[in-house]
Amino acid sequence: MERKIIIGEKELQVRSSLFTIIDYKNTFGSDLFMDVTSLNASKQNADISQVIKVLFQIIYILHKPFEKKTFDEFLNDFDFSILNDTKALEDISNTIGELLGSIKKTPNKSASEP
Repeated sequence: MERKIIIGEKELQVRSSLFTIIDYKNTFGSDLFMDVTSLNASKQNADISQVIKVLFQIIYILHKPFEKKTFDEFLNDFDFSILNDTKALEDISNTIGELLGSIKKTPNKSASEP
């Protein structure tokens, strides 16, 4: 599955496949789905640095097929202001959920629909 996401002023193409799981493990040394599960625990314990780290690791892996940068180079493309953009962080979370199959995107209803 592919889609575009806007983070800050950058538009990123992202893609998920079975290889995403393997590439994540090879790159970061941890299991993708265990890290996703840890996000909920981190949110409840207010460990925002862990949440940010995992969110950007996942976005990096999903974007990696389109741009060959190291994780450090990828992160250096963003400034601290992204941490204050709650809409962007929410969009990142929702995109991850959609691409990894845990969230089904619902079509927007028009105002005339019940």
